[in-house]
Amino acid sequence: MTSTRRPGVSFFPRADAAVLSSQHESLPARERTVGPIYDPRNFDKPIEPWPLASGETLYPPKSDRFAPASIPEKPSCLTEPYLRAFLARNERLRLSMLWYYTRGILDEPEFRAGLQEKVQLAQESTGWEFAIVGILDINFYIRIATVGVPVSILPRGETLCAHTVTQPPGSIFLLPNMLEDWRFQKSPYAESGGLQAYAGAPLRLQCGDGECVGLGSLCVASSTSQEPLTKIQQQTLVRLADWVSADIVQCARARRQKDRRRMWELAAAAQREVDENSSQAPVFKILETIYPEATITLQPSRDAQIDIEGQGSLPLSDFENGLWEDIDYIDDFIAKSNQREPPSTKVVRVLASPCESISGPSFLVISSRDFRLIFDDIDLWFVQLCATMISQLWHKLLLEEAMVAKEKFLRGFSHQLRTPIHGILGSVELLAEVLKPKLPSGNTHPLSDAEEKVRAAEPSLYLDTIKTAGRDLISIVNSMITLNRWADIAMADRCYAVHTVHDLETELGDEIHKMLVEDPRYRSSIFFESMNDVPFKIDIGLLRDCLLPLVINAIQNTHDGMIKVKLTAHTDAKELVVDIEDNGRGIHPEDYQRIFEPYEKVDVHSGGAGLGLTLASKFATLLHGSITLESSSIGRGSHFRATFRKVEFSQTEISPPPPKPQSLPLQFYVKEPSSEDLSLHNCFSNFLIRNGYTCSDQKEDCCVTLLDHLADLKHGDTSQVPPGKVGVCLIPTTEKESCFEQASNDIIFLTSPFFTSKMHSTLEEINRRLERLETLPEDPPQASAPPPDQPQLEEGLIEKELPAHPKPSAIPIPESAEPAPEPEPAPVAPEVLPSPIPIAETREADLVSAPIPARAPKPTTLLVDDNATNLRIMQMYCTKRGLPYLCAKDGREAVQAYSKHQADAAEGKVSPIELIFMDLQMPVCDGIEATQTIRQLEKEKQWAESTVFIVTGQDSPADRTAADGAGAHEYYVKPVSVAKLDLGVVRYFPAFKAK
Repeated sequence: MTSTRRPGVSFFPRADAAVLSSQHESLPARERTVGPIYDPRNFDKPIEPWPLASGETLYPPKSDRFAPASIPEKPSCLTEPYLRAFLARNERLRLSMLWYYTRGILDEPEFRAGLQEKVQLAQESTGWEFAIVGILDINFYIRIATVGVPVSILPRGETLCAHTVTQPPGSIFLLPNMLEDWRFQKSPYAESGGLQAYAGAPLRLQCGDGECVGLGSLCVASSTSQEPLTKIQQQTLVRLADWVSADIVQCARARRQKDRRRMWELAAAAQREVDENSSQAPVFKILETIYPEATITLQPSRDAQIDIEGQGSLPLSDFENGLWEDIDYIDDFIAKSNQREPPSTKVVRVLASPCESISGPSFLVISSRDFRLIFDDIDLWFVQLCATMISQLWHKLLLEEAMVAKEKFLRGFSHQLRTPIHGILGSVELLAEVLKPKLPSGNTHPLSDAEEKVRAAEPSLYLDTIKTAGRDLISIVNSMITLNRWADIAMADRCYAVHTVHDLETELGDEIHKMLVEDPRYRSSIFFESMNDVPFKIDIGLLRDCLLPLVINAIQNTHDGMIKVKLTAHTDAKELVVDIEDNGRGIHPEDYQRIFEPYEKVDVHSGGAGLGLTLASKFATLLHGSITLESSSIGRGSHFRATFRKVEFSQTEISPPPPKPQSLPLQFYVKEPSSEDLSLHNCFSNFLIRNGYTCSDQKEDCCVTLLDHLADLKHGDTSQVPPGKVGVCLIPTTEKESCFEQASNDIIFLTSPFFTSKMHSTLEEINRRLERLETLPEDPPQASAPPPDQPQLEEGLIEKELPAHPKPSAIPIPESAEPAPEPEPAPVAPEVLPSPIPIAETREADLVSAPIPARAPKPTTLLVDDNATNLRIMQMYCTKRGLPYLCAKDGREAVQAYSKHQADAAEGKVSPIELIFMDLQMPVCDGIEATQTIRQLEKEKQWAESTVFIVTGQDSPADRTAADGAGAHEYYVKPVSVAKLDLGVVRYFPAFKAK
């Protein structure tokens, strides 16, 4: 034999390479159509299940295993001319093993070639004309290799091999003369096919518990009657059949090993993409490649159940090793519709693996509608591998987010926390100066009345500033802690339970009431509205943490307006929608996206740390939800929407509504309806309409009258309520003084926040009072307090105005304007007031030797800060020190103000800006960029260089280096004492006098 192998080439085998190719003629093409059909009358009739009672009667056992099949007596109840085949005793197990081991087997040419050789051996060993190897599917018998007959697909019920499959393992179903056996003498294959002799051995397999099944048959046949096969011939057929079964198993194992290697290669490639893009899309892509017909989902683990399409929620206890099979449906189809192709309209098998995702503990679920797709341990390994990749990605994202959050926290903590402290300490220091005697002891000139009023009001102003700064400090600290706990919150198990709108209002009520009562800056009225009070299943804690920042954001931007919180349940879509609308300041379109970023605020008036919308969005994702800004208009307010998906709604009935008065029409009257949609009267009117009331223009016909607090009650006009009727007065939060003592018993007072529970209680109170008024004689009105179940208006602090000084946009005070004499600062111990922290370390000797240009004693100053409290402190400082100033709330405004003012100064109109107090972290344009732009303008315009002090909460080396590179002179870290600022100004402006 001549070798074709090149010399010097090493042998490098493949584990799955063929070592001996079969020498055979070209294989016949696979048949795709069914035929021939010898019994069309029964073609569309299902095969009967195995007859447990008469099975041995129809197939009597043989005394000699090598003898021909015993011929039983013909039963009288038989309706068919021949004995049709039955389903196997363990038909579902048989089909499951068949579908698993023979999947794709007809596409393996080497396997088919091997079968062709074995069927040739069977024909040669018996001498009969025909030999066949085939497998028995649910509805057809498929010939794979043949001798003397063509390969074909035949109806199962009429074939002889269908009888062979149900025979005991290791035996031959031997029919040497079919014409002598009543069971088959009139069978289609005897009458139409021309067969008279048949001998078949089942292709048997044994599962783990020892039970045997038949996948198909190896048979020989003849058109003439034959002598019974000898013992050796029968043993040869049995061994060849077992050989074919072993080949089927080996082929399936080789195929699954190839599949495993392919899965591993796909997983490795997907892992690289996941690492590069931080996306789970590559994982789903390879799952779709392996299971193209299956449905792949990632589901949160809720109540230890998995949602299956068309099946509802299945408990995890129904899964065995991650696998669920619709056994009842499969058995029913096998028993009643086995003549048809299995449908693909319903999920029949599910493979699930636990993992971690953005929704918390989850399951990666593969749902298959393919009857013939049988999952095995390789599938479970692959799905678990993909689930692990998803979990690792989520853990990686959490880790990266934790690192970013940590960095942002340190940076934000330094800036946002130090700023309120700076406000507190600055106010205290300035307050100490104010409270010192303002006149020398020898001065006997009395102060004017105006000066006395101003000086009397200043301490209250500073105290209010301290309180405001303290509240902001608590708010910022809480937000930062929550943001940095978000990773832990996301990993925690969800606490799903059934809740109502009242539960949600209770969760939100305490924080809302505390903010409206304790903080004098916020006087907005809040109205809650529920479109359909349906119980819903959700984690109420996460829902509260998501919605509360949205409500607080509306309160902070609507100081004395109206806020409506509307809850809508879309039960069909399984969505819970919460709309938060206000008529506050609104948001500029260019800020629509920026407001959702951490530490971003719209303008200087915005309170907090700029984390509210960020936290709301993050908590929403944990509940399969999202936060969107639906609309906003400057000066007209904003509309935010929180949408939560996959929410289960309960069918439990809420307590029935209160009984309505029967003798009076359910009508209400509004004296002066508001033209604005977002008003207390309109909101309460809509509530009444939803509860069966109608609005009327005739006051006398109405049982309820809506009163205006200012127009009716504060002027003592309670005659707007007709006798025998009830009035309702909604007190806005802005009204701190009420006139309850001027009202009659017929008026019900309501104060903000207006919860739905309070509204329903009001309806009950209206009904009670109407019933009482109907039964009692008419009495003169009596003074009364509001009902005990209705909250009183709390007395709050009213924020005072700042002392008169130029507004931020005004032209600064001219240099010639001399400020009033200032009191001497309170003495402070030297160790409490260290020297300023410049960019380069400052020494006392440098203060003396440094060259000092001629500077004005009262330099015009530009104050730049996005925090209202800090800006106010700097304004107070400049006012107390007699420094004329301008203000800007971000870097862009600072550059614009500086450019315009210096241009006017170049023309001699005003004094130039010589000193700038610049914050570092600001929206739109930060302090570094603003300082760089100012330095560039000075070079281009040849303006004198201004002195720039960075006053910030940042204290990192990178920030100091950036400030130095931008051209700043000093770098102060908040909180900065007044004495430290004085020392810095004196260094660059020697003529400046703090006292």
